[in-house]
Amino acid sequence: MRILYHDKPFKLTKDTFPFGVHEEATVHVVDNFLTPELHRFWDKQITNSNMWSKTNQVGSDSKTGLPQHSFWGGTFFNNMDDTDDKMPDGQDIHKKDTYFAHYFNRKCETDFGFTWVNFDYMGLNSQTQGLDGTCHNDCRPDAEWNLSILWYTNTFWNPKWGGDLRFYGDQVDGGIQEDMDNHEIGRVKFKPNRLLLFDGRTSHGAEAPHPSARYMDRRSVVLRGTEVRLVSWEEQIREKTDKSRRFYREVGDQLQEFRV
Repeated sequence: MRILYHDKPFKLTKDTFPFGVHEEATVHVVDNFLTPELHRFWDKQITNSNMWSKTNQVGSDSKTGLPQHSFWGGTFFNNMDDTDDKMPDGQDIHKKDTYFAHYFNRKCETDFGFTWVNFDYMGLNSQTQGLDGTCHNDCRPDAEWNLSILWYTNTFWNPKWGGDLRFYGDQVDGGIQEDMDNHEIGRVKFKPNRLLLFDGRTSHGAEAPHPSARYMDRRSVVLRGTEVRLVSWEEQIREKTDKSRRFYREVGDQLQEFRV
């Protein structure tokens, strides 16, 4: 496994994507993804939101029937597209909670040069001490052009508090320390405003904060889909222009009806 660190976003190309799986995988790490002002703004908005619940999007393939892991979390979007935001059922989330999430998704698409073909999920995870993330995958094995993105929302984190994201060579049932040490192929430290891109077919799991963190939680935004399409800068500009034209045409039609 290769873990590549970047000081700014980069354009995905056919030579660098897909990222590969397990030992052949490449994980991209981009530090200081948002400006300090936007970072502080969204972390404060996330922390003060009432959308948190005891839920996550990790299923269980365990023969025991037990859940893979259960974090505090929240869902921004399921199966999102440009015309239909499917708000999660049974969750107390307001439309205003999704505005910056929309911006963040669009920024990822623009900065890295892709668009979602099959979008799956965007939401939150929160781990305190004892809430280790078990080994899991984000998508099915045949989804070659998938993409998983993690962004760490905390504005402060003591390196002694841990919370590393660990990658594994295969799917392993069990706890982080008990069964998985011999299967680890790489890890990335938890750091505020750090963004990761990787192939969601590669098994991974996040360590819980060290007990010294006390009540501090490790917060992350999850953004993933089973298929993306790479687009050029020119194509992105053309798509944005077309959308703007459609928007103003619709506004003009509505104003015309109002005048009549």
